[in-house]
Amino acid sequence: MAGGWIFINARIEGVCMLKSILMVWVLAHNLAVTQEAYEEYLGYRLVDEGYIEDTLALAIERPELAGQPYVTLMPAAGPQVGIRLVNGAEPDYQPMRRVGWSAIELLVADPVELKQRLDGSGFTHLRGPDYLTEQKNILAMQVTGPSRELFYLTHMIDPTQSVLQPQSSSAPVGQTFIMVMGSPDLSDTLQFFTGHFGNAVIGPVPYRIGVLSDAYGLPEDTQHALALLSMTDGYGIEIDQYPSGASSVPSAAGERGGVILVTVSADPEGLKQAPDWISAYIDEQGAVLGGIATLPSGTPLEISFTAPLLPSPSN
Repeated sequence: MAGGWIFINARIEGVCMLKSILMVWVLAHNLAVTQEAYEEYLGYRLVDEGYIEDTLALAIERPELAGQPYVTLMPAAGPQVGIRLVNGAEPDYQPMRRVGWSAIELLVADPVELKQRLDGSGFTHLRGPDYLTEQKNILAMQVTGPSRELFYLTHMIDPTQSVLQPQSSSAPVGQTFIMVMGSPDLSDTLQFFTGHFGNAVIGPVPYRIGVLSDAYGLPEDTQHALALLSMTDGYGIEIDQYPSGASSVPSAAGERGGVILVTVSADPEGLKQAPDWISAYIDEQGAVLGGIATLPSGTPLEISFTAPLLPSPSN
């Protein structure tokens, strides 16, 4: 199989705490060129621009990004999940060679037509389009962007037959609906999510991920352990067990690129346990609005609560 997450013909029932993916932060080697490619070939549009704050750069252990410019782009239609391009990628970056956030999975209307449209663009075709299951319900391909950021471009033929049922988009290229991450210890990463949040988790299951095997020179039929965390609003986080040769987070100089941070929304009601915040966002009443937490792998995750998390009453 070409790679990507596994789709099972079932609905996951239960209380979910993580709700939606709000923003994907991606390093760009050339900010203007990358922005232009997203606008021309993905149909994304500029909604915001600015500079990375010092506090954020320190919280994600990327001090070199402080003051670097960014642009925020949104899909032409459908759910508005942003991709924030941040100046700072290095030309030697290779996707999936380090743990942490590794791929952005977008909903697309027609991967076959999109492959033709991307020919000659700043996007490089890797694999597909291929059907991911014997049911031939999911058609996907993998490409890298102008800064070698990795995309899974996925068409769901019948979303009702899949675990995740994201809201559709009328645009040829829609929103991010799954974020893919690599872990040096899948069980530790799953324990982080299940220990803090009430989301359903599928797996781990063995799965052939072609682009991951390619990155490490492994045989085509290599199976990697994979799990999927299902979010409330039709979004998900795929967690892949990475080979032992993967670099750590944050990347060393010369290997910096790809996705550096993901922002998600969460309902604080039913929170099992608050994360150990690297940087917490607190209002004047002392309520926590969210913050940046770090997974066991060192991967940063920004959480935005849908309502303030009030401090516990003092005894």
